[in-house]
Amino acid sequence: MHQKITLRPLVESDQPFVFRVFAGARARQFANTGLADDQLRQLMEMQHRAQQSQYRAQYPDADFDLVLVDELPAGYLYVHRGADRLVLLDIALLQDQCGRGIGGQLVSALIRESEQTGRPILAHVEKQNRAWRLWQRLGFRIVDDNGVYLGIEYTSPGITMD
Repeated sequence: MHQKITLRPLVESDQPFVFRVFAGARARQFANTGLADDQLRQLMEMQHRAQQSQYRAQYPDADFDLVLVDELPAGYLYVHRGADRLVLLDIALLQDQCGRGIGGQLVSALIRESEQTGRPILAHVEKQNRAWRLWQRLGFRIVDDNGVYLGIEYTSPGITMD
């Protein structure tokens, strides 16, 4: 089954959907907190707002895109395209879209851009995230480990890092 994957810039009306994807992607890490549902939602909303504020302050020129599969919202992708590197800030999909090759196609497109422009890709992934296997298969390597997150990097064979 062929699926058409496209991106479009996020608009304010996308925020409820983006929060739903954010919360779904992080549900496992909050599963055993013992918080009531309304408390958990408040915590996730606070974390989501903080993440959005941090990304937009630190990377004001980043692309904050909605991922569409066959023209339906499926997730989001945030990428900063700096002069000397690409920074994959965040990628998340609805749970029912995971495991369908969508993330792999998005990251593969970023790898092609990296190779064409000579810029490495930097990203972070939770150590317990199942997607780490995908990142490894695509050629990312660990450059930092803070105990919770892995700093990872893709550098094509023709790119040299200073």
